[in-house]
Amino acid sequence: MRAYIIRRLLLMPFMLLAMSALLFYLLQVQPGDAAILKVGATGNCAECVQRVREDLGLDRPPIVQYLSWLGDIVRGDFGKTLGTNDPIRPEITQALPKTIEIAVFTLILTLLIGIPVGVISAVKQGTILDYFLRVVTVAGLSVPTFWLGTIFVLVPVLWFGWTPLVRDYSSLTENPIDNLRIMFWPAFTLAISSSAYLARLVRSSMLEVLYSDYVRTARAKGLKESVVVLRHVLRGSLVTILTLIGIQFGAVLGGSVVIEQIYGIPGLGTLSLGAVNHQDYREVLAVTMVFASLFILITLTIDVLYAYVDPRIRY
Repeated sequence: MRAYIIRRLLLMPFMLLAMSALLFYLLQVQPGDAAILKVGATGNCAECVQRVREDLGLDRPPIVQYLSWLGDIVRGDFGKTLGTNDPIRPEITQALPKTIEIAVFTLILTLLIGIPVGVISAVKQGTILDYFLRVVTVAGLSVPTFWLGTIFVLVPVLWFGWTPLVRDYSSLTENPIDNLRIMFWPAFTLAISSSAYLARLVRSSMLEVLYSDYVRTARAKGLKESVVVLRHVLRGSLVTILTLIGIQFGAVLGGSVVIEQIYGIPGLGTLSLGAVNHQDYREVLAVTMVFASLFILITLTIDVLYAYVDPRIRY
């Protein structure tokens, strides 16, 4: 196990390097120019644009720009934004906890909603309750997240005169109640589709083992049905649940770009979208590296947990 973890950690820099090179290339070939955007109101003259490109280092060959950025990243320096020339690292440090909190809160809601719904649907297979839950989960998978977020913002305003949008953001340490009130709605919006997917996955995996020999043996021994379902049937689905958690973590990070815009959360999603709009490849690359590092670490954690959930798995 230790050798496997070390091997995965050693591969992590190479994975990030390949991803950063590909992203840098895509940012270079897309239309637009950060120098032109920065000149903007001062006049779109060729001399002004060229001077700004020289100041920002955009006149250098792309490979030189990439290697210069890579050298700064290795030293722990994310550089400065192309638009405002502000350091990127403090911006990421301030935005990262908000995005992580949304992701963790979303995963907690996903587990609290998805697992009970999946278990009930499997145990009550073929009943009206099962059909109802299956319709609800299909609806949860079908409705776009951005549409749900918009509805959750508009309906409370129109019906109750209250809005879940952020006015004065409070951190979890400063004011836990206000913080949870702010973070609940974006997390719940992201958790709807995730929990629906989890519920259907739990249902299908439980149905595969619900009538197996060892489950019938457990019932024959006189165990309570709740013990049979939770200890024997659901436990066999934990590997599937862990796999989905790893996948959904990446989906939540990607979905934070839209959700943070809808609810006004100043997280990494908002930061990355602003960087894309301003053609700021340095900030886009820095935020992407943070996203990718988080996703790689969570997938490594999930792989390690496999061995503890299912002793038959060995690395």
